[in-house]
Parts: sequence; structure tokens; C-alpha cells
Amino acid sequence: MPGADEQAVFLRCIGEPTRLQILRLLADREKCVGEIVGALNKEQSLVSHHLKALKECNIVMARQEAQKIYYRLTDPRLSELVMTAESLVRDLPLCQCQGVCHAERENQGCRES
Repeated sequence: MPGADEQAVFLRCIGEPTRLQILRLLADREKCVGEIVGALNKEQSLVSHHLKALKECNIVMARQEAQKIYYRLTDPRLSELVMTAESLVRDLPLCQCQGVCHAERENQGCRES
């Protein structure tokens, strides 16, 4: 059973905003890099960087067909996870911290008032 450290590494890997956008795009079906770049309206080099990180974390897998590389999620539960997180953030007042979480404030020497 994975421990808290392994879970934290996993969540940090998917917790980057561009990576979450990529996972949302791949939730319904595989897509080629060009489709992902177009949907995100971001530079191909940035998208490729994030796809590489997700692949190294075994979150996405790639296959090549002619000149195109297609990416898909390695497990359908990843789609469920992203959709559940989106629903939780929409429905619950989980974070009242204006974009900087409590742990990050502590690391920066800030205190809650």
C-alpha cells in the first residue's frame, strides 16, 4: 500500500495547472499533441514538457501513428479523480487562502490572522 510520501509525489505531479488541463482533455479519449496544444492555446514546447512529466509519472502513455504522437491516460480512474477534484472545488469551500495554501504561507514565514 502506498504511503503518504508516494501519494504526495503523485498529487504534486498532477497538481500543476497545465497538467490538470491536459488530464481533463484526455479524460474522454486520446489526443495528439497538436490537439492538446490547440485546445490549451499554449506553446508546443510547454505542452511537451508537461506531457513528458506526466509520462514519467506513469499518468499518461504515448503511441506514435505516422508523424503524430497520441497521448491517453494510463488508468480511467485518473479521469474520475480529476472530475471529482473539480466537483469538490466547485461545491465545497475547501480553500479560503486566495491562491496560497496554509503550508506555503508557513514556509514563507506568514501567519494566519
